[in-house]
Amino acid sequence: MDINNEASNIEFEKTTDEIEEEIRLDEDKRTVLTKYSNPEITSLHDKSKRGRLILQHDFQRHFVWDRKKASRLIESALLSVPLPLFYLAENTDGSEYVIDGQQRLTSFFSFIDGKLPNGEDFKLTDMKVFPELNKKDYASLDKSLQEKIMYYNISTVTILKESDPDLKFEIFERLNTGSVPLNDMELRNCVYRGPYMDLLKNDLATDQDFRRLLKLDGPDKRMNDVELVLRFASFYHSTYLKYKPSMRQFFNRDMKKYQYILEEEKEELRSAFKNSVKIVTSLFGENAFKRFHPGTESDPNGAWETKKFNSSLYDVWMGIFWDKNKHEIFAPDILDALREGLIDLMVSNEAFIDSILIGTSDTKKVRTRFNIAMQLVEDILSNCEKQPRCFSNKMKRELFERNPTCAICGNGIHHIDDAAVDHIEQYWRGGKTDPENARLTHRYCNSARPKFD
Repeated sequence: MDINNEASNIEFEKTTDEIEEEIRLDEDKRTVLTKYSNPEITSLHDKSKRGRLILQHDFQRHFVWDRKKASRLIESALLSVPLPLFYLAENTDGSEYVIDGQQRLTSFFSFIDGKLPNGEDFKLTDMKVFPELNKKDYASLDKSLQEKIMYYNISTVTILKESDPDLKFEIFERLNTGSVPLNDMELRNCVYRGPYMDLLKNDLATDQDFRRLLKLDGPDKRMNDVELVLRFASFYHSTYLKYKPSMRQFFNRDMKKYQYILEEEKEELRSAFKNSVKIVTSLFGENAFKRFHPGTESDPNGAWETKKFNSSLYDVWMGIFWDKNKHEIFAPDILDALREGLIDLMVSNEAFIDSILIGTSDTKKVRTRFNIAMQLVEDILSNCEKQPRCFSNKMKRELFERNPTCAICGNGIHHIDDAAVDHIEQYWRGGKTDPENARLTHRYCNSARPKFD
């Protein structure tokens, strides 16, 4: 496959499970349905003109061969040199699209049409066996040479629409031989074409609030923004309780099930997605989906991750708020308590930290991080009128503005998000959450404090 040499706009944080499990297929799915044929270039050219053969996918916007390379292909046809197999895939409507061979077919079609995709005239160059044809276009060739090109046969393998999508995904990945290999989402864009892909790519991924959270000015060049929407949708549809590894196949199953999504289902997903985006924006703003790194004994000052995006945090933050009432969440005391509590999970809850950094696609780790975060949210929402467990952000800000010094280590606190308001008399001993029982500390110093002092 030929794709653009473009890097993603989103930099993901590496965890210890980058090697995903391979797709495992049932025994009855291990046979791919294919059709072999030897079409002439003229029939494929006509098919392309009628929209029944799609050369360029969304991730293959540019023709990357130069005129020299394209000319040598034409010369091979004139010499009747056999070309390697071309791979096509059949859509549900019977049309076909090119999996492997886009650059070669574009070269043939461009020469016949007289124009390269960039609008330049296509005249042959650097011909070795037929040097007399250099600087000639298709229209100026002798009719016999024109026919030699038009009626040149190529060998194609078409993967039929009846083939199982999981197997098609596996085949597409193996045929993925471009200079910049397709990632999983780009492959899904081949395999699972339909209204669901359109919803994810052209509707939800273009949501302006979502793009601001990801700090994107436009579409991600490698479709990672679309995969993030799919991540949300997969956990929304199946819930984390029904998750089974690997993540790749979990997302593929969701694409297969909702490939031809109904309008009612579209609206439900759209509403849930936008609800989560709004709440996460209010909670974390530009720091959404990034870790807060606590300080250390030698340097107690902590800080937000500045660049790298943590996919596990994304799954949890987006997955625990889709059904929450925004008006209830946006009450100042609740929003403050949620923000403080969720940041604290990243600093002091060892089970949660482990679940977002090590073996993150393991079923147990997925359930652990969702369960811990959901329990925190439910506790805060259910106890909003009782004695609160967490001090408010307003109280923390007042203490920070009055004296940004850690009451435990005596050093200055550089950033308010690195500050924690600690109970002087610990909460578990009956200490109240009020100004008289509050002191400002580093998050690190607070978490390192003995729990039974």
